[in-house]
Amino acid sequence: MTKKSDTSKAQGGDDPMAQMQEMMTQWQGMGLGGMNAMSTGWMEAMSDMGRQWLQFVSDRVAKDVDFQQRMLQAKSPQDVQKIQTEFLQAAVEDYTRETGKMVELSRKVFAPDEDSSSGQDPKKG
Repeated sequence: MTKKSDTSKAQGGDDPMAQMQEMMTQWQGMGLGGMNAMSTGWMEAMSDMGRQWLQFVSDRVAKDVDFQQRMLQAKSPQDVQKIQTEFLQAAVEDYTRETGKMVELSRKVFAPDEDSSSGQDPKKG
């Protein structure tokens, strides 16, 4: 029993910061030193990417619901065709635009410090 408490204290005991530091030291020893590359810039870029994707999905779901409502209100086959065509055209445009945004954001994930260190807005060049 004493041995268990000694081991616990050696690994940080109840101190979560000490436990995390010990874990990071172990990871680095196992060859996972690259974990240090997950800087604040990387975390922010991942957060931006996730936020952008969730916003896109939310917007698309709203448009999908609107599409269903419009389809239910269609009075003729011509109305149905027009509603479907408009919906598909808008969807293709939305997905194309979102793909471009995701590519740009993923570039920031893999090189997060380049944009912030240069002091330039990456959209302006």
